[in-house]
Amino acid sequence: MDNSSFINDMLREHGLKKTRIRSEMLSLFINNNFALSASDIILRMKAGNDRVTIYRALASFEENGILHKASEDRQGIKYAICENQYPDKKHSVQHAHFRCDECQKTFCLNDVVLPNVKIPNKDFSVNRVNYTIHGTCNECKDMPR
Repeated sequence: MDNSSFINDMLREHGLKKTRIRSEMLSLFINNNFALSASDIILRMKAGNDRVTIYRALASFEENGILHKASEDRQGIKYAICENQYPDKKHSVQHAHFRCDECQKTFCLNDVVLPNVKIPNKDFSVNRVNYTIHGTCNECKDMPR
């Protein structure tokens, strides 16, 4: 699927320069319905890739509210595209993630209502909540064993 005009608009709206690597990375996120780590991106990239450039692009996308950290495992941090990419807002929508125990893919569950957890100790200040549900995705569930 060609998303080049959407990607160009997104980069322009966030004041980011269009580069081949940024465009290809965003295309990977748009065309996959699961979170990707830096190593996933490097393996899937067609354009010449430089690890430092990829990590910088990921940081820039997160800083600009295009991507958010979906989970972290032994592959590293996995990022997912934000449901709404607004240039003037950081990703703030708290939502759950589903992690498949078979294929290790992480999916955003934007429609799951998170419980309201109150921290009773005033010595703590919550910055981020990570709510991950583990199980088996439909693709793996339907695979013969």
